[in-house]
Amino acid sequence: MRRSQILGVIFLAGLLVAPVAAGAQELYTFTGSLLLGVGGSFDENDAGFGNPSFQLGFSHVIEKRSHVGFRLGYVGFGSNDYLGELRGADLTYLNVSGEYRSAKSSFSSSLLESGIYIGLGGYQMSGKTDDGRSESGTSIGLVLGLTGDIEITHDFLVRIELSGHILSSDVARYFGLAQVGVAYRF
Repeated sequence: MRRSQILGVIFLAGLLVAPVAAGAQELYTFTGSLLLGVGGSFDENDAGFGNPSFQLGFSHVIEKRSHVGFRLGYVGFGSNDYLGELRGADLTYLNVSGEYRSAKSSFSSSLLESGIYIGLGGYQMSGKTDDGRSESGTSIGLVLGLTGDIEITHDFLVRIELSGHILSSDVARYFGLAQVGVAYRF
């Protein structure tokens, strides 16, 4: 089996293993999201933090206020900027995380639901060396993030996420992202 097929099987198995009762505990079972934003590396580089990023997210309720989330994302570091020794680097990631959502208080009513997530991920970094060779490498990493959902309707949300990523990479190890977008519950 190819790596993409294995990841697909793991994803589907995770959905099947999750309790069916989760739907009765929340008014939704799944959430999908599309986020755009900026990101960068905390390691020394000239790429800065204004690099464009996007992320597709999917989460499944496993208990009240507890979710398992999957995030597929990308950060592009510009064709002339250096990330470590790579010029024009790109970072692609797939994370699986446990998420905990806060209980809504009477103060916030239904306007904001915040959360925190922590998980593991696979990261692929690619770019060009000074002599023009293309380089690519994969690594594993950790992610820690904060979320905030603002309800537009019961099903549609504006989602804000801040995340930090730690990779086992020789090129760059520490990344941060700030993203905003839309989410849909079903």
